[in-house]
Amino acid sequence: MSRVLDDAEMVAWLGRLSGGLWTRFGDDPAGATVPAWFAAEVLRLEGQVGMLQLSNFGTMKAHDPDAFEAALLRRPIGATMLYSTLQTAHTVTYDGGATEDEDIIIVGVANQGGERLHTASGVQFLSVGRMGFMSSLGASTVEHLGISDTTGVVVPVSAVPGYREVLAQGAATFPDSPLTRAAGASFGRMLFEWSRDPDQGAGAVAGTEASLIALVRGLFRQFPADGETDRASELRTEAARIIEQRHREPAFGIEELASDMHMSRRQLFRLFAGTEETVAGRLSRRRLVTAREELLAVPLQDLATVAARSGFADAAALRAQFSRHLGLSPRAFRHAARSRPPRLAEAMLLSDEQAGPPGGTPVPRSG
Repeated sequence: MSRVLDDAEMVAWLGRLSGGLWTRFGDDPAGATVPAWFAAEVLRLEGQVGMLQLSNFGTMKAHDPDAFEAALLRRPIGATMLYSTLQTAHTVTYDGGATEDEDIIIVGVANQGGERLHTASGVQFLSVGRMGFMSSLGASTVEHLGISDTTGVVVPVSAVPGYREVLAQGAATFPDSPLTRAAGASFGRMLFEWSRDPDQGAGAVAGTEASLIALVRGLFRQFPADGETDRASELRTEAARIIEQRHREPAFGIEELASDMHMSRRQLFRLFAGTEETVAGRLSRRRLVTAREELLAVPLQDLATVAARSGFADAAALRAQFSRHLGLSPRAFRHAARSRPPRLAEAMLLSDEQAGPPGGTPVPRSG
């Protein structure tokens, strides 16, 4: 039986992932040959067995199961998973509840074909260029129409606090905004770059993981958080933007943030009252994320340099915050990060990879 997902489809898929840059990298001027490195990275799944493999915690159906085809490219990045799937028409139903009790969010942009999202709140169409999400916190059904290509990232629900009401819908589309469009392009390009050159070191993994989580959080900030008004959401988004820009400055604190927001300290604290994270906690967490990236950067930096580049007053302040929030010293964190494999969000693992070896979560190979 000839493949529907032939070389032409695979090369076009690679071109979309690379943002149209692949032909400049390839040896084939016409870009008509699937490069060997890409073919080695892609998992090919076919027929009913392929559907069972790909379904992990969802239930898949197709008009002709024996004719089903899918190509899966994935790359674990810390606690996240970049992925892209090229697949023939099918429907997948999620009843809610992830394997291993780790609830997850799958964020994806449609680059070819289209999808229909069926949830309790109605039907939404994910056309080419639009982005949506699927959450294991709610039930949903996703129809993949024709040959479709979806690219995105999987993150644990715990990485996006404050949006359980949105996630409980099961699935939905994000607003068609500049942020959403830029994020969609970024997911594909990052997956392409990591697949082409995977040996980037622990620092690059930590930095990419932090960037992916920040992107997903930014996408969800386009929705109102749990129990908040649209205006409050907009103001918190503005506060997060300023923190992102200025958190590396040791002199930047609550007073400076309130001034940049043109409000009093009391108004700023009230803005974050009742949320899962205080404004001081958000600033501290952002500095800790940067400190983690700097600690794993190559070549290694001393603690004073890491503190200065992360917004802490000195190395002692950095040690105190690590001990308080992470329960270990910066030195111990650096050692642990280099000696232990990260825990993975489990979507985009095949069904027979879900259980993993005894005593641990599997780290899947991408080919």
